[in-house]
Formats: sequence, C-alpha cells, structure tokens
Amino acid sequence: MARLMVVFLGIAVVFSMIAFNGGNPLVGALFAVVAAAPVLCLGYLVATGRRSGGAPVEPPRPEQRRRQTLFLRVTALAMVVAVGYGVYWVMAEPKANAKALSRVSDLETGCGDGMARKYFPQAADHGGAGPHPIAMFGISESGSPRLAYPTSETAEYWSGNGLDPHRVQLIACLDSPDEGEFLTDCKFTTDSVKLYRGVYDVSVYEARTGKKVGSEQLLGSGKPNCPGMVYLKRGTDALHTEPEFADYQAVLRKYVDR
Repeated sequence: MARLMVVFLGIAVVFSMIAFNGGNPLVGALFAVVAAAPVLCLGYLVATGRRSGGAPVEPPRPEQRRRQTLFLRVTALAMVVAVGYGVYWVMAEPKANAKALSRVSDLETGCGDGMARKYFPQAADHGGAGPHPIAMFGISESGSPRLAYPTSETAEYWSGNGLDPHRVQLIACLDSPDEGEFLTDCKFTTDSVKLYRGVYDVSVYEARTGKKVGSEQLLGSGKPNCPGMVYLKRGTDALHTEPEFADYQAVLRKYVDR
C-alpha cells in the first residue's frame, strides 16, 4: 500500500510539472495539492492530537457524524472530478510550446497526438479578415509530419518556406491515410509494394491556442507515380499518393481567404 501511495504521489508530481510547463497553472496547482495531501493530512492529525493534549476525544454526535460524512463525500467527489479533468488535460490536450520559432517547419509539433501536440503562444492571433497565414503538414509513409511546400508564384501565406512563423494563424495537419483506389504496383530492387490513392482526414487548428477550428477530407493524387525510394513504417505494406498543393488550397481556402 505504501509503495502504491509513493507511485501515486510521484505521478501527481510529474503531472503537476507537465501542467505548469504546458501553460495550465490551474491543473498544475491541482496536482500539487494532490501530491501534498498526505503531508497536509498528517500535519492536521498531529496538530489535532496536540490540541487535545492526549485526552480522550469525545465521539461526535449523530448529527455531527452525518455532516462530516456528507462533507467527506462531497470533497471526495470534487477531487475525483478535478483529478479526472487534470488527467484528461495532461493526456489529451495540447501543451504550450516554449521553444523559439525560427522557421515554419518549427510548427510541426502542432500536429502531434494528445499530449505530444503543441500550441504556440508566439504565433499570431486568429481573427479578422483573411488572408490567414497557414502552415500545412502532410505525413510521410514513415508516419512523421512534413511541411507541404507551395508551388512557385503561390502567395507566401500559403505555407511558404519564407513565411515568418510568428505570422502563422492556422496549422493544417493530415492524419495517416486510408486506402482509396488501387493505382499500381511499385517495383523496387527487392520487392514490390501496392500504390493506392491516399484518403486523408485533415484537422485545422489555431496556431496560437491549439483550438480545433475545422475538419476536412483530402484526396491524394490520382496519378500512378511510384517514388524512387521510400521509408515505410514497420508493419506497413502499401504506399499512398500525397495530395498536390492545389488540392490543399481547394479544400483549405475557406479557412485561409475568409
């Protein structure tokens, strides 16, 4: 039991540090209180014993006992709800990025999952009339995000390599692809891999807050073009075409230009 308590307190301390570093001092303070609760309780018992001077404590009357029981139950319920929210925030909500931004690709952690996803207090506020500069990240066959670079003569606010990351208002993230129509077999030196048209879910977030502002679906290219070389994630036995830049623009224009 003592070991379990130590583990529980250790988790509370770690979660408290994550929350403070991730930009949520309220959750950080909550877990700090949870971590300190046994010490506070012990201190209360010691202080109560000293006040009584070792004399027998008169048992509470039935009405007092009912009030104490009700208070303890309400307090326990409130703590369960608060800690539950705290655990949800630590595990599922984006955390504040503390690193300096020097290029648009630095925003790629805005496309992580759960506690890995970041938001960027240094980025521009999303509001007013468009255009709203956007950083768009596709996903490689190995599962890592990569910046979608615009074609030539495209406005810089469309995920341009020279775009100041502090001006970015939106981040668009592609999820791992589903398989669309079969296109061809891609033959490599030692093996062949089937190529499918990629079907991607796209999530659009505010860069500054991490708030989700929309979801879309995007199709990869329908051209049966095989890559010259590819790194596949373990357990993957298929390739997926990526969207062309014009496809990004067609789907995301309503977020950027309005």
